[in-house]
Amino acid sequence: MKDAPPALVAALASGERTASHSTRFGGREVGPQVAAWSVDRSYATDLPAAMRAFSGSSSAQFTADLVGTGGQLAPALYGPWAPRSTGDIARPGQSVTHRWGLNATSLATFRGSVRSRSAESGTDLVRLSALDGAERLRMPARVPQPDGAFRFTGGPTRWIASPVWVVDHLLRNAGIHTSPPPRPGCALYASLHGGVAPNIGYLESVNGSWGEWFKQGASFECAAEGGFSAPYQASYVPAALPNFAGSGGGTWFEFWAVNQKPYDKDCAVEIHTTWSLVQDVAHYLTFSVNFTKGTLTAYSGSKDDPTQNASVGWTWNPLKVEGKRIHVAWWIRERTSGEVAVTPVITGEDGVPAFLNDGYLPAQPLRFASALDRIRFGLTGLRAEAFQVSSLPTRPNTSAEVTQQGTWKRAASLSEPRFPMRVIPPVRGSAWDVITEIAKATLATAEFSSDGHFRWRDHTRWAYPSGGADLEVTSSRELAGLTVTEEIDACRNYCSVRVSDWLWVYQAKSEILADVVEPIPIPAGATIVRTLAIQETRMDPRTPKCREGVDAVTIRSGADPMSPTLPASVAVTMRRDPGLITLTLRNMLSTSTLYYHGAQLTTLTPDGNPGQYLWSSWDDDSRRIYGTQEYEHDVRGWVQTIDAATELANALRNAGAFPVPLLQSVEILPDPRIELGDVVRVRDNTGAQLNTLAWVIGIRTTGANGRVTQTLTLRGTAPNGVPQDAGLTPDPPTDPDTPPPPP
Repeated sequence: MKDAPPALVAALASGERTASHSTRFGGREVGPQVAAWSVDRSYATDLPAAMRAFSGSSSAQFTADLVGTGGQLAPALYGPWAPRSTGDIARPGQSVTHRWGLNATSLATFRGSVRSRSAESGTDLVRLSALDGAERLRMPARVPQPDGAFRFTGGPTRWIASPVWVVDHLLRNAGIHTSPPPRPGCALYASLHGGVAPNIGYLESVNGSWGEWFKQGASFECAAEGGFSAPYQASYVPAALPNFAGSGGGTWFEFWAVNQKPYDKDCAVEIHTTWSLVQDVAHYLTFSVNFTKGTLTAYSGSKDDPTQNASVGWTWNPLKVEGKRIHVAWWIRERTSGEVAVTPVITGEDGVPAFLNDGYLPAQPLRFASALDRIRFGLTGLRAEAFQVSSLPTRPNTSAEVTQQGTWKRAASLSEPRFPMRVIPPVRGSAWDVITEIAKATLATAEFSSDGHFRWRDHTRWAYPSGGADLEVTSSRELAGLTVTEEIDACRNYCSVRVSDWLWVYQAKSEILADVVEPIPIPAGATIVRTLAIQETRMDPRTPKCREGVDAVTIRSGADPMSPTLPASVAVTMRRDPGLITLTLRNMLSTSTLYYHGAQLTTLTPDGNPGQYLWSSWDDDSRRIYGTQEYEHDVRGWVQTIDAATELANALRNAGAFPVPLLQSVEILPDPRIELGDVVRVRDNTGAQLNTLAWVIGIRTTGANGRVTQTLTLRGTAPNGVPQDAGLTPDPPTDPDTPPPPP
């Protein structure tokens, strides 16, 4: 339930029902002009209707009847052909907020945007309908399909994502964040919220299970936990390959972590980066943070093993503090033609960045006129999230610049990830469509609260009700109407989950995507964009380098195909949209016109089919009483292990073994504190003689003429025990006295 001011709680307890409301369109208060309004919330799912509380999404809808003011009729002020000066307040897409309460004390009821308006000439009425935050998720769903789980050696157990990671990713694309968002100029971003896959960039390979994700001990929402005996590592390729020299700025590496507790091995994070010059030639920069020892070290050199390269170190004892959120960043830039400058920046719980002294490392000058080609993130013995790499024109200096403090607001809450995934299925439709599909598949619920905050809660929320009711509704004072329904369709005592198990599929086959073109000039400072078609079942290609061959774009000094190739000559950015790969190439270093001669990208597809299983779970007592009532659940590719299928099948069986009554049309004295998913105690001493707990799975609230009406749809938290059939001898399904028909 929502928290309410003491005055409102007192008014509700006393039976006071002098309703008040506030409605804003486009940030302007129009409450006095609202003649009638309604808000509807309920869970939608493809489960049997009587089990619908168990999963699904909820998109609240708001309607309002708006009348005119100042002697002008509403259609003239707010209709589709009204002047923009007055009509834009009600245009489709305009913001809407609504509150209602008692005695001028109100609570948030709805936050969203206008979907439609309808004005009927000759009346003083414009009807507006609005949808909550789900309207922000109507863009095409864009989900990465990394192939990193198929690029490794040493065994098949490599998990890259989870359904929760996908939901979090879709929310981020809509500007709904659970941790600090990608910065402008971000080349790589990995939330680490239930998956090692990057939100921006390409996952090249993984080393370590990466299968455990925790809300406890997370800096913000959810954190990855590193290995204890050896680090878990993920190798990334940025979506944009930034050039080190000539950009006039630098590269900013950052992550958030919590030092949990000492282990046998040190708790550490290592960022290992590779900078390309020409084929088979690279320079390496490595940044290591040891939280146990309170030390930081940077390495630079031509060896892949950082301990063989030049190094510079720092000591910062606050790193050793356990259980505190810490932001660690590295600012890297070219100091002179022969040196790289490194500045560690550490921010603790006080939110004040500490800039450690600059460190300088030798670097051959030509090797840094190149592109950042690979980033390996290693995590040992602690929990981290929100790892990102950005190309910035200047070093962040203030708290807002360093940690993005005050520049974003957390607008979503997620359950702890439970179901690891090796592949991310292709998606279709809008982001909200995909979120709804995942909710149905994993028996979760997805909804926006009345204040616009997104909540994702997994199937375990329905397993056990809270210790008590959030609110009690009674027939003596608050229960105005009640219909209780029990039906056989609520009984599902033989539940099956069909799953494709990817555990032992860890090989892949490749296909080349080629962009064959006549040479295209790229003048100095100019940008060209190329698009390539890609099958939806194919995995993401890596961002190509500037070079000859595969996984590359070919840039030459002239239009002649025999002219010299120019490695690292343009800044390359790659993006995947549904059905398309988009390459953006910018000539940012050369003062001469360069020529694009085509590209070759490698895309993978799993080599082999996952195991197909149908895992079933049943209740023999229920089958004896009700007969076998079958339900087969479609996970739509979002569950990929037998263990996960088993957990879902058991959850469905537990929910449906005995039919749980639905309580429909429960009209109560209105209470603005009630939310979907609350537990209420229904007590009726005059009619059905009820005293039971129930989940709120639907709320309809309407207001008109100063009166508010509220009707709930409820699902009992438990059935009314096991049928006894005391004193009954049920008749058999066929009449024993009637002889069977002849064969």
